[in-house]
Formats: sequence, structure tokens, C-alpha cells
Amino acid sequence: MAIKLNKREKISVAAAAAAIVIFVVLQFLVFPLFENNARLSQTIATRQQELEQIRLLQAEYRQTAQKADQAKRHLRTRKRGFTLFSFLEALAGKTGVKSRISYMKPSTTAQKDSPYRLSMVEMKLSEITMPQLLAYLHGIETSRDMIAIKRLSISKGEKQADLINTVFQVQTLEK
Repeated sequence: MAIKLNKREKISVAAAAAAIVIFVVLQFLVFPLFENNARLSQTIATRQQELEQIRLLQAEYRQTAQKADQAKRHLRTRKRGFTLFSFLEALAGKTGVKSRISYMKPSTTAQKDSPYRLSMVEMKLSEITMPQLLAYLHGIETSRDMIAIKRLSISKGEKQADLINTVFQVQTLEK
């Protein structure tokens, strides 16, 4: 049993069928493609940020590895029998503050998973001038023996106002 439709009805049915086909194509093909494209673009942007972060970390790692290699080379080129205590005492003699040493307290700490130990000396210099202190600190910091000042405290001298007292900790790695 066929339904007879006039021309206007046939056009209306064809337009409705075309609208349904267009709706189905848009709903199930075109819109999902756009959504997938947007999601992929977001994923690409996120991955590019991650890649940039990885590159920065890689550069930081390389720089740290270079510093570690340089430190190992410096430690290998140290004089045999080097000790922080004797270095500081000799430097005090060179800079003219040896007679102003109130005390020197050495200590060492083993480093986990390392053949090195941390050697530290706490030292007090009394009644010295600022240029003397600067010369001594400069000698420590510019040493090729990888010595660093960890803590520094300066106070006015008790006898003369232009003299100072200082307590500081110096550290280095030793084998």
C-alpha cells in the first residue's frame, strides 16, 4: 500500500529527511571531530609545556653534573694531606690574624653514600680590623681547595670601637 503524496508533501518530506540526515551527520561526525581536534590541541599544548620543562631540567642536570665533575677534579688536585684546620691556620699566618685567633673547633661528618666527609671548623677572631677580616675571608673564598664559609657573625670589639670580633664556620669536603 503506497501512499500518494502531492508535490508539496514530497518536498516537505524530503526537506525533513534532509534535515534529519544533516542533524545526524553534524551530531555524530562533525561535532565529535571538532571536539577531538580541540582536545588534541590542548594535549599538544600540555605536552609542549612538559617538553620545555624537561629541557630545562635537563640543562639544570647537565650544569649540576659539570659542577660535580669540576668539584671532583679540584678535590683530586688538592695537596696530599690537606686539612681544613691547617689551611685556616696557615692563612691566618699569611693575613696577619693568627695572634687574634681565640679558638678553632674542628669537626668532621661522614657523608652518606659518598667517599667524602664534611670537614668543618668553627673559628673566632677577636679584636681585628675590618680589612684584616676581609683579607682572611677573601683568602678562604678564593681558595682553589673548595672551601666555603657557612655562617658568619660579626660584633663590635670590647676594647676598641674600631675593632671587631667574628665567629664563623668554614667547611669543605675531604677524602
